[in-house]
Amino acid sequence: MNARHLAIKPATVLGILALCLAPLFSDGGTEEAKKKKRQKPVEAGEVHVVVTASRLPREVGNVTQKIDVVDREELDRVVSANRNVAEALAAKPGAAVSVLSRNDANWGTYSGIGPKYCTYMLQGLPVDAFIEPMSLNLAAIARIEVQRGPASILYPNFLSQDFAGAQSPLAGTVNLILKERVERPLTEISTAYGSYNTLNGRFYHQNRAGGVHLMAGAFYEMSDYADYGSEGSWLNMKDNPEYRKGNLFAGATLFAGRDERHKVTLFVNRTSHLGDAGRLYRGFDHLYTTINAGYHLKLNERLDLQAHLGVRRYDRGWQDSSYDDAARVDRLQSENGAFQNIVPANITLSWGHGRSHLLSIGADVQAADYHTWSDPLLGYRQYGNKATALLAGLFVQEELRFDPLILRGGLRFSHSENNIDFINGGEPGERTMSWDVLLWSLGTRWTIAPQVAAYANAGNSFITPGLKSVGGTIALSDLGVPERHGQLPNPDLRPESGLGLDAGLDLFPRGDLSFNLRGFAIVVDDAIVENVVSENPSQTQSVNAGRSSSLGLEMEVRYAMGRGLSWFANLTWLNTEIENPLDADQDGAAIPFAPEWIANLGFDLATSSGLVVRPHLNVTSGYFDSTSLSGRREFTPGAVVNLFVSQRVVQGEAFTLECFGHFVNLTDNRFEMPWQFQNLGFSFMLGIRVLL
Repeated sequence: MNARHLAIKPATVLGILALCLAPLFSDGGTEEAKKKKRQKPVEAGEVHVVVTASRLPREVGNVTQKIDVVDREELDRVVSANRNVAEALAAKPGAAVSVLSRNDANWGTYSGIGPKYCTYMLQGLPVDAFIEPMSLNLAAIARIEVQRGPASILYPNFLSQDFAGAQSPLAGTVNLILKERVERPLTEISTAYGSYNTLNGRFYHQNRAGGVHLMAGAFYEMSDYADYGSEGSWLNMKDNPEYRKGNLFAGATLFAGRDERHKVTLFVNRTSHLGDAGRLYRGFDHLYTTINAGYHLKLNERLDLQAHLGVRRYDRGWQDSSYDDAARVDRLQSENGAFQNIVPANITLSWGHGRSHLLSIGADVQAADYHTWSDPLLGYRQYGNKATALLAGLFVQEELRFDPLILRGGLRFSHSENNIDFINGGEPGERTMSWDVLLWSLGTRWTIAPQVAAYANAGNSFITPGLKSVGGTIALSDLGVPERHGQLPNPDLRPESGLGLDAGLDLFPRGDLSFNLRGFAIVVDDAIVENVVSENPSQTQSVNAGRSSSLGLEMEVRYAMGRGLSWFANLTWLNTEIENPLDADQDGAAIPFAPEWIANLGFDLATSSGLVVRPHLNVTSGYFDSTSLSGRREFTPGAVVNLFVSQRVVQGEAFTLECFGHFVNLTDNRFEMPWQFQNLGFSFMLGIRVLL
């Protein structure tokens, strides 16, 4: 345990928890208040309605998979230290969120098996699990649905070639559900100022005209930020890094026809993210564009047709430089970039038959082009990697409901194809590679009693190597060369296949109290993992790590006490291991970035006077950055306490004024993270919000 980790003061943590627990001993849990809570009517669009498990709205108890829902109220109270959507999931079981900085992606794990085994979707259409959480605006999202467990039949892999490569829903999937139906006009304006001289502003507006529901928003933030490299880091920052992040989005939904049988949706998001990494010639300039279009036709009471089309365009650019300590001069070495364009589309026909059975059949396709480039001060760009890829699938799933039993089964035929022009600056050994696989999924749920339900699911997966993993961003000869930071190539990577199983028990002893127990097992053959092979310079390499397995147990309790007070607690235990008898240095190692356990405790208090308080304690055990038993490093995040507070100041007929505060890492726990990054410790943002 490092010295900075010892900065956690147990007395401070206990004091914060005591303040959180104090309301439990008030009369807020009276039987009358609980009764009112239980008798609240069920309305469409509330947290019990999900679409992830079936593509059509279903109640949580009517699907075989375990579903978590982060509703709009909870999203408004998320403390996001790094402006990343993934941080909204940090309090959920099974998720180990590890966002390296405001400028970097989330490298946490899901169910202990790595960051690429839980896909992200926007309205059921895949997006990049590393990029969209950095670029999308939470203001556009109505709720987030998290399906835990294998989800590879209705939803495909995502054909990313960047970061960790292709992504699979073997451990689950995260569906970002956009706001569609506008009940009333609303305008929201907010601004906040806080640590690192950070200033931001947010604008959001929604309205409707007949059957057309509209929303639009903008966000801009600028900051001096801070040195997020650990002591002696390869980042070698000489000044506070600066960044500017701007976001624009707009969405429209048309409900038309008799009984609103037609629904047409369109959403466009564009994010610009630029700045530097603490040196004159360590600049970056990223531009992300996300477009979603959809059409839903209710043919009759039993038949539904859905079609979606999207564009994901990622244009990243950055500089490499060398610093002369004697002359105190930063010298530009090269301009670099990675470009990726992915077009996903799908069509699904759902047929409700019998009493309440559901048959879903459909097809989906993704087309991608990807290239990396470098300009080593020659005045023109040179390709590193250049390729196109195709992923196509046909699927069918049947869901049978024999009250109180649900049975589900499905098949997916998947075709993958890579066409490579350049790899690591040269011609590839094999230009075209293709794979055909058959995937399957089974599930069941049995409502034993009104307060007790058991469920189980199983499914498999198949992932082809991403071009960045195969071709790298630097040459193999750059291993250990100073100032050559990036990913080393590995052209010998093999595809990986996986199997996921889970089973659980839901208990509802009363309407305001719930328990969940879920166990899971995930096995991946020829698992492609990211190894840190050098820290200074910072270099990684993708390798096949033999057989990787993750066994886990999740326990969760939630209690709504009444009078605006509720609390939750969950614990996830993980046992991960790599079996590689061909390499003694890997055999028996843990999966990189997978902790042994994660615990969360949080409260929500909302009073009639307009005060909202939401503290959240997250405790994460240690994890490693490599599969190498001899070369790996352990990191121990420990306890992090975040706090959201808001107070309504003015409540008028025309507008509402609120003050709010986001307090990050109250115990100032500055722990080290992989790739010589560090958590910056305590920070805050204070702001005002006006609702019109």
